[in-house]
Amino acid sequence: MSRRRRTAHEKVVRLRVAQAKARRRRARAGRAAGAATAAAVGLAGLAAPVASVAAAPSTVSSNAQCGSAPTPPSSPNDITAVGSSVFFTADDGLHGRELWKSDGTAAGTMLVKDVVPGAGYYDRPSSLTAVGDTLFFVADDGKHGRELWKSDGTAAGTIMVRDIDSDGGYYSGPTSLTAVGDTLFFSADDGVHGRELWKSDGTRAGTVMVKDISPLDNGYYSGPTSLTAVGDRLFFSVDDGVHGRELWKSDGTGAGTVLVKDIHPGEYGSVVGGMAAEGDTVFFSARDGVHGAELWKSDGTAAGTALVKNISPGAGSSRPSYLTAVDGTMFFTADDSEHGPALWKTDGTEAGTVLVKDVNPGQSYYGATALTAVGGTLFFRADDGTHGYELWKSDGSEAGTVLVKDINPDLYNSSPYSLVESGGTLFFTAGDGDHGRELWKSDGTEAGTVMVRDIQPSGTYYGPSDLADADGILFFRADDGLHGSELWTSDGSEAGTTLVEDINAGGGFAVPSEGKADTRNGTLKLKVSVDGAGTLAVAPVGGSQIKPSATDAARAGTVTVTLRPTRAGMKELRKNGVLRVRAKFTFTPCGGGGSSVVHRYTLRLR
Repeated sequence: MSRRRRTAHEKVVRLRVAQAKARRRRARAGRAAGAATAAAVGLAGLAAPVASVAAAPSTVSSNAQCGSAPTPPSSPNDITAVGSSVFFTADDGLHGRELWKSDGTAAGTMLVKDVVPGAGYYDRPSSLTAVGDTLFFVADDGKHGRELWKSDGTAAGTIMVRDIDSDGGYYSGPTSLTAVGDTLFFSADDGVHGRELWKSDGTRAGTVMVKDISPLDNGYYSGPTSLTAVGDRLFFSVDDGVHGRELWKSDGTGAGTVLVKDIHPGEYGSVVGGMAAEGDTVFFSARDGVHGAELWKSDGTAAGTALVKNISPGAGSSRPSYLTAVDGTMFFTADDSEHGPALWKTDGTEAGTVLVKDVNPGQSYYGATALTAVGGTLFFRADDGTHGYELWKSDGSEAGTVLVKDINPDLYNSSPYSLVESGGTLFFTAGDGDHGRELWKSDGTEAGTVMVRDIQPSGTYYGPSDLADADGILFFRADDGLHGSELWTSDGSEAGTTLVEDINAGGGFAVPSEGKADTRNGTLKLKVSVDGAGTLAVAPVGGSQIKPSATDAARAGTVTVTLRPTRAGMKELRKNGVLRVRAKFTFTPCGGGGSSVVHRYTLRLR
């Protein structure tokens, strides 16, 4: 061999050695990353994985398109305050819609418990209700049907309280969860008595039927409804099979659960509804067979249950609604057949039940809605026929019932929604015509009614929702256009209105158990579904003879990956015609840490 050829040969050898070393370094790095995985999690929608799923290292995808890629929504729902924290349901893309909690910080925002692994939409926890420091809710764990659960905020302390209906019927589950002091009241069907009134102190022994009010097997729509706490008593509406649907009360005992008054004698019932408490008195709408649906009140006795005023003369119905107590006065919307639906108030007497103001004279369909008390002021939404639906307030006088601010000028509506008091301030959502629907606040003055923050400058979404107060801090759901619909908090300032945590960073993905084989090249093509932008990596497991690979996803959708045999794997394929492998799929979303799953496959060669 000449010197020139020998030199060229040595260069080739050195290059091959360098390439081999580089491959070994990459393999060691891949094994080290695999060893660092921990914390098993369930991946929603996976097609029969053959190995456990584990969270990958909390790295961020190297996808070059991650800078502008939005992450999917976790869509927090049922935001419920328990002390200074909130519980809610959310979907992180991995566990399905489950129970979460937050103290307003990213570190304090966490999955409480995966009650139903792989849960669908209708199996999610719902009816979240605070009773003291305990959260009660309804959930289906896939074994017992929809039953009563409770949580202290820990996984161990999140348990089913009692399997009320052992048959697990979907429609027999608890409904109308209502706190009265330290007791939870609700309606449920145990499969024997029909839908009846129940109570719970959080223990199995203390979760019992209060009374079998109707000996008949009540259906889903026949049980107790309109459960309302009035002091230390529960008022509700129920049909006992004799009097029709009437007003009842309960102190939690069978003997103390009684019909208050047969307002409309006969089987038809008075159709009690719209109940609201003011002190020890409950106000509600009812029909007595003479006056139509009118305003009534009750102190819990038959003698103290009476028609307050026949607002719509004769047998017409004023249909009192949106009953809201403000400093001893009950405000509501009613139609006296002259002014259309308008704002009224009552002190419980006929003389003291008066029209406050007809905001839109001659308008006969919509009136004051979304009545909300903040301190001694009533806020509401109304259309005066000039400004569109805007924010109003009232001190109970006609002169003091005024438009707070024409947020969206001209005839367009700002349509204030989700009115909530937090820390003595009214928060709501509205659209001013420039920014889309955003978070607003008001102190009752025009100057003090301002947009808190333009959360999504594009203004192309429905705006914040699910507003809830927790110890003076506002929690809500919003979409800033980058993180999807997620949990936010606000202290009323622009700087203090922030995303709490991007719960669904887009890490959900589904790997098929089968793929499209190329028997000429010995490869297998797989279509993997991903919930957001990120990087999908494939690595051999247990010495499987396939090549590692990585593919970037620019958005949610389908990513195609191909399992390719190594050189040694191809030799075995040529020898045996088949090659059985195990592949680890790791998806690292743009928004956070990745998760992994392992599948078995068979590569074939003709």
